[in-house]
Amino acid sequence: MKRYVVSILCFSSSLFASPVGNAAAPELIEQGFFIPDDWWGNVRLGYEGDFVSDGKMQQYGLGYGKVDSYEQQTNSGALTLNIMDRVDLFSVLGSSRSNADWRFVDAHNGVHRIEMETNYGFLWGAGIRGILYEEENICLTLGGRFERSSFDLSWLTSDGIPKSVASGHVDWSQWQIDLDFSYTIDIFAPYIGVKYSHARSELHSFSCPISEKGTSNQFKNRLPVGIFLGCGLSSGKYFMLNLEGRLIDEEAVTVSGDIRF
Repeated sequence: MKRYVVSILCFSSSLFASPVGNAAAPELIEQGFFIPDDWWGNVRLGYEGDFVSDGKMQQYGLGYGKVDSYEQQTNSGALTLNIMDRVDLFSVLGSSRSNADWRFVDAHNGVHRIEMETNYGFLWGAGIRGILYEEENICLTLGGRFERSSFDLSWLTSDGIPKSVASGHVDWSQWQIDLDFSYTIDIFAPYIGVKYSHARSELHSFSCPISEKGTSNQFKNRLPVGIFLGCGLSSGKYFMLNLEGRLIDEEAVTVSGDIRF
């Protein structure tokens, strides 16, 4: 039995996230294209596509009630520095957009329905993942991640009537910490875990009322705790593919892949 306690993981609670990734990722690709296998570190370059079909958000502060739907689509590249096949330090850069609809009650008890979609905006993120425990094909991993993006509006309607999008702006951010377990079977690495997340969207300077308080609103995730499960595919040389689903706190699917150099 071998135990690996990685001291750098003490910082994971201050790093924040979205997609989680495979628990075995730090050691799944054993051989790269250029960097020798016995070096202390290696570099991976990858793609990550994240598709949230239901962010399960609610209005808070300036508004009240459930957000009827909140969807988000993200495509990004990922750069990972791996340390001793035990710790991944990674960053993501890409583009993201969201669309949502919700209702609010005005001062005269009238109910209004708002629908919006944003343009693609620049997204950036950073995170860490490290193996806490390993025995044969089993891994227990702790990680954390933070992401942030800003969007301009593509279109906006109030009660089905199109409105100007000239001044509307949305700021989105999310952080999370996660604990997950994987078991490698030949070229397959299925995993399952639990995460705690904190997602926020701030809507500013819309051209029409979008909440009880006026032309601004704020959303947050209704449920902070969720589960995720997925499976990686790698022969241990050069490449890795991964598919992940997230449930309870949100409904989302992530497709990703890495190349080790």
